[in-house]
Amino acid sequence: MFDVSSNVMFIGYSKNKELVDYSIRIAQKDHAKYLVDRISQVLQRNKIKLTDLDEIIVGIGPGSYTGLRVAIMVAKMLGYTKKIPVKTISSLFFMTSGYEQKTAALIDARRGYFFTLIHDKEKIILKDTYIKYEELKALPDYKDSQAILISDRDYKVSAKLVIEQAVLVDDIHGLVPNYLRRTEAERNYDQKSDS
Repeated sequence: MFDVSSNVMFIGYSKNKELVDYSIRIAQKDHAKYLVDRISQVLQRNKIKLTDLDEIIVGIGPGSYTGLRVAIMVAKMLGYTKKIPVKTISSLFFMTSGYEQKTAALIDARRGYFFTLIHDKEKIILKDTYIKYEELKALPDYKDSQAILISDRDYKVSAKLVIEQAVLVDDIHGLVPNYLRRTEAERNYDQKSDS
């Protein structure tokens, strides 16, 4: 299981729904250089090969555009070439699945917006959304949640809940990230086109 949606790159290996080993790396827009190597390190430490894996679970977003593209590409490549089933899960749920109380997971989407999801353990209260902070803080479910801005100090992963909530990908070639918003380049292009 791995997620690269924020500055925290998380790679985990689980057995019987328990996290056996993991690797984290804190970065700024350079996860692409390290993801495959970190996956390899976790496998080597546990003396297993890719072909020994029953499944791959990848955080599908929302979050960093580049991070999501890298994560999805790696999951697709490994799943397809090694014939390993790939499952997806919300990155917001993935990185806050270990919190015991009602949680509002947040990734800063800039300019006063956040990617957010609210959950109470496995129960999803507010699905992945892209929302202005002013609107978010007015939501009753947000007010009575513990807000977790995913960072190097604020994340908790429950392998059990991630495994139980992950969804099998039927068409590996059709797998795309959950961006939730258009990229800055797309928005700039649209502004030029409208002029």
